[in-house]
Amino acid sequence: MAKSSLRRDENANEEGSSWSTRPVPKKRRTSAATLSCKERQLSRENEEGGEDGNEQENVIEEEAVEPEPEIEVRQVRKGDEEKTPDKFISAAVPDPNHDKLEGASGTADHDLDQGSRGNKSTSMTLSDPDVLDCPICVEILSVPVFQCENGHIACAPCCFKIANKCPLCCCPIGYIRCRVIEKVLDSVKVSCVYEIYGCKEIRSYGNKTAHENACIYAPCACPYDGCDFVDTSTKLYAHFHDKHGSSAEHIFFNTVHPIYIEKNQSYQILQEKTEGIVFIINHSTQDHPGSAVNIICVGPALQTRRFRYELVATDGESTFKLGSIAENVPKWSENFPLKKYLLLPRDFVDSTLSFEEREVAQLKLEVFVEREYIF
Repeated sequence: MAKSSLRRDENANEEGSSWSTRPVPKKRRTSAATLSCKERQLSRENEEGGEDGNEQENVIEEEAVEPEPEIEVRQVRKGDEEKTPDKFISAAVPDPNHDKLEGASGTADHDLDQGSRGNKSTSMTLSDPDVLDCPICVEILSVPVFQCENGHIACAPCCFKIANKCPLCCCPIGYIRCRVIEKVLDSVKVSCVYEIYGCKEIRSYGNKTAHENACIYAPCACPYDGCDFVDTSTKLYAHFHDKHGSSAEHIFFNTVHPIYIEKNQSYQILQEKTEGIVFIINHSTQDHPGSAVNIICVGPALQTRRFRYELVATDGESTFKLGSIAENVPKWSENFPLKKYLLLPRDFVDSTLSFEEREVAQLKLEVFVEREYIF
C-alpha cells in the first residue's frame, strides 16, 4: 500500500511537472503581438498629431505677426478750408490699444517709430461737431452730462431749466450721468480758436468754451475811426501808441486827470502811459434825458483783469460822481450801448458862464483809474 501511494505521488508529480513545462498557448502570444501593434499605431498617430500641432502652432505664430491694418487719417491744412466742409475739427484721441500693443510686442518693437506711439493718441476728423453740443441750449457740452432712460442727453444747466423732465420723451433727466459722452469730451483735445494770434493752449473739447472766453489772445479791434487793425490786446496797445497816439489823452494810473468833452463829442480815447492800456470815455445824449457818461476798457471781453474807475462832474454848484468797474470790450464802436453810466442834466455846465458860452461849453470830468485790478 505504501508503495502504491508513493507511485501515485510520483505519477502526480510527473504529471504536474509535465503540465508546468508546456509552452505558452498561441492565443496569449497572439494577444501580446496585437497589443504591440496597437502601441506602434498609437505612437504613429501621436507623431502625426505632433506634426499637425506644430503646423497649427506655426500658423498661429504666422497669424500673430501679421501686420496691423493702416488707419487712414484725414488732415485738414490751413488754407484748404474751401475744399473741406464747414463743420470739421481736428481732434487727437488717446489710443486705447496702445498699452496692449506695447505689452505684447515687448522690447522687439523698441525700434519702431516713437512719434507714432509716444503720444498715445490717434488723429481723426470729427465731421459734425454738433453731436457734442447740448441739444437744448445748443452750447458745447461740458462735464457733467446727464441722460434720460431713453438715452437723450442734456447739460447740467439745462436739466435745471427744464425741471428735470426730458423735452423729447418726458422721462426724468438729471439723475443719470452719461459717462460715455463725458469720456469723449475729456478725450478729444482741440487747439484754441485764437491759435493764429499766438495761443498755444490745447484743451479738452468740454473746456474749450471756458478757455476761449478768458483767453488773453482774443483779438481786439483798433478804436481809431477808419483803422481796421485787429490783433491781441498787447499788440493793439503798441499799434495805437505808434499810429494814433496823438489822438488820445494820456493818463497815469492812480492819478486824477481833468478831461474836457465837447457838447456834441461822442467819445474820448485815453491811453495809460506806463502799460499803454486803452480806455474810452463814452458820451451819449441819444435816448437819455441828459448826458450819459461812462468808461470802458479795450480788451478781451472776459479777461480776468478789470479796472475800477471814478468819474466826477461838477458845475460849481452840484457834483455828480460815479464809481464803477470798466467793462472790457474787444470791438468798440461809437454806437456802443451803455450799461452802467453817470447821467448828467442837459444844461450841466459851469453856472458862471453866459448863455452863449454855455452853448459851446465843454463838459469837465475828473477821471481816476486805479492800477490795482480786480479778478
